[in-house]
Amino acid sequence: MAGEARPAPAYYIALGLLVVGLIGGLSLILLLTTRSHADSATVGVGSVRGTPCAEGGHATSCYQVTVTNTGDGAAYALCEVVAAPGTQATFENGSESSPVNLFAGEPRDLMIRVVADGSDTLAEPSVTCSATAN
Repeated sequence: MAGEARPAPAYYIALGLLVVGLIGGLSLILLLTTRSHADSATVGVGSVRGTPCAEGGHATSCYQVTVTNTGDGAAYALCEVVAAPGTQATFENGSESSPVNLFAGEPRDLMIRVVADGSDTLAEPSVTCSATAN
């Protein structure tokens, strides 16, 4: 026992670094496996309400609807307008669908143009939106 060699200080330093590395690695694994992987993406669609048409808009009647991101993070929504019978309805972009990017809690107004389709009856369209997380 008198001639036993004691480990060098480098051995203790290496052992300490190994323990710190193992603790750090386990902490990262725990963090990655327990965190939320995706924000929920939900979009609320307000009621459709009449609004004045812009000049030169070529619409018989105009409507506005507010779309609001009610989720936890940024969301991409694709909104579609459905015309009432006897009418044609489009968003400002001239299409029956409109893409919308929204931050959490952000509202956005969408304009809708409605034209009577061979009849004198006008009715408000309906709007639906489906959302995915950004």
